[in-house]
Amino acid sequence: MGKILAGILSGVSGKVAGVVGGKWKDVNYLRAYVKPANPNTEDQQIQRSLFGSAVAFAKLLVGQIFNVYTDKFLKSMSGFNYFIKHNIEYFTDPITYQSIKITEGKLFFGGVSAAIYAGSDVTVAYSDAYGSNGNGTDLITGVLHNKAIGKFYFPESEGTRDGGAMTFSPGSGLSAANLVVYIFAAQLVDEVLIMISDSDYFQVTT
Repeated sequence: MGKILAGILSGVSGKVAGVVGGKWKDVNYLRAYVKPANPNTEDQQIQRSLFGSAVAFAKLLVGQIFNVYTDKFLKSMSGFNYFIKHNIEYFTDPITYQSIKITEGKLFFGGVSAAIYAGSDVTVAYSDAYGSNGNGTDLITGVLHNKAIGKFYFPESEGTRDGGAMTFSPGSGLSAANLVVYIFAAQLVDEVLIMISDSDYFQVTT
């Protein structure tokens, strides 16, 4: 059942008689109700497959990446939904991992120069360049992803831009060919997050 939220001239939520109300980009709208068709075309099947793969990847990043680093910079959209919208095209078979961005922002980050798997750890080396708006105390963080099993590993603590390296501990016996990292910078002022960078992809080696 639809609801008129605060008088007939206000926003409408759901189906009321022959119209459907909702909100898009903070603007209330009404449109005629049309029963959606579901012909299950090949294009729709492809889109559903892309969407399913993107959701399976993104849902594992909600708590420690999207909620913490991206949600506050978006209006009327969660970091999860933003990720799906901007990356769904890369979740073909095989997935184009190198094109995926887990974060997007205006903070400068010089990128990853090496990601080496040895023993049970992956050591990631990254640029300490400041660019136009970075500083040495900026946090450097991200995720290590095992493509073979769809698992993410998070660092126990962030690095700093001046530190130049950080470590993930996925355990021993893994194939480096299945491991990739997505690393980004985050800038805080008085412990308040004010800016993030685009994430940088890098294939792990031994």
